[in-house]
Amino acid sequence: MDYIQPLLTTPASILALALAFALYASIRRQPPRPRNLNSSPFTQLPYEIIEHIASFLPSAAAASFASTCVCIRLATGTQYLSALRASPTERLALLELLLADTPNGPIHNIPSRLLCTHCVRLVPINVGCGPSAKPACRETWEISKNHIDSSFSPPFFHTIMAMHRHGHETDELLSRISPPTYTTYDSNTRVASQHRLRYKITDEGSLILRTQANYILPHPDVDGQTYPLSQLFCGHFGGHTSPMDKDVALVQTKVYEGNTWSKSKFWSCPTCPTVAMVGARKFRGRGIGLFTTWWKDLGDGRADQKWLNIASPVVPVPPGQTKTAAYRYLDVVNGFEEGNTDYFDFDGLVSPADRKELFRLCPYKVGSGK
Repeated sequence: MDYIQPLLTTPASILALALAFALYASIRRQPPRPRNLNSSPFTQLPYEIIEHIASFLPSAAAASFASTCVCIRLATGTQYLSALRASPTERLALLELLLADTPNGPIHNIPSRLLCTHCVRLVPINVGCGPSAKPACRETWEISKNHIDSSFSPPFFHTIMAMHRHGHETDELLSRISPPTYTTYDSNTRVASQHRLRYKITDEGSLILRTQANYILPHPDVDGQTYPLSQLFCGHFGGHTSPMDKDVALVQTKVYEGNTWSKSKFWSCPTCPTVAMVGARKFRGRGIGLFTTWWKDLGDGRADQKWLNIASPVVPVPPGQTKTAAYRYLDVVNGFEEGNTDYFDFDGLVSPADRKELFRLCPYKVGSGK
């Protein structure tokens, strides 16, 4: 045993013993793991008390409580079922509770099922509602494709907003479902373009979609020629704000005439909560850049007026009159940007990687400077 004594006096051995003791102490200090549902303290209560607790809960909450384990389900009985069947709102609330209680995958962080508020059910993520979808569900899909974006998914929208209402983190999920930036070059028009979407849930619990469409335009063959926008901000801008076409032409004209950059004022749709802004800037040796950004408030995922207004038809405005929006345009913009003012010069909204890709597809040679 006398050979052990020198080993215990070395710094390495002393450090190893200290680490081992610290690890043992930390393990001893860890709180005990909670019991699983089948051995919950609730199961030790008399059935009458469990049933009495369930009677104070709304039908959706009572059904969620009853689904925790067999013991509680037997104790609560079926007193909540009649109210649950009679109320579509309570059934939808139950689906939201079940969805919020479902653990997400640790890698993809995406639920295996999505919430459809129109069909009132949880549907598999890869199947959706399918042929059995109700007419209101099909109509919502048409609205999203024609008035929002082809990549927008109403079930994802409802699922994310339901998770947000129940206190779940959604930023990572929003970033994962955002489509990748799309960049292309049209040899016929000689225009390089880039399309980018981002989602954000505001502090008020509303989902805002910010869309950016950026273009690099060649110098015009004819003096005074400008590039018209084919991208519609919403289905109402053409009917309400035709002068915006003049602004799109004006910002380009100012840059062609020598200004380094030019931007329009904010345009807000008086029918749906959509705010748009356009601008142009000079790229030496590359023509000019035309930047468009618009923010669309999609509401909180339930049947609120914002969603209904997106697909509402344009109401003609008599000549000489104007229709004002029922919302403050800065509320929509600041709800997404949260004080960030990079949208004023447009460059701040484009990542270096996206801008590099846009320049890569653009055939015009790089000059000195920007």
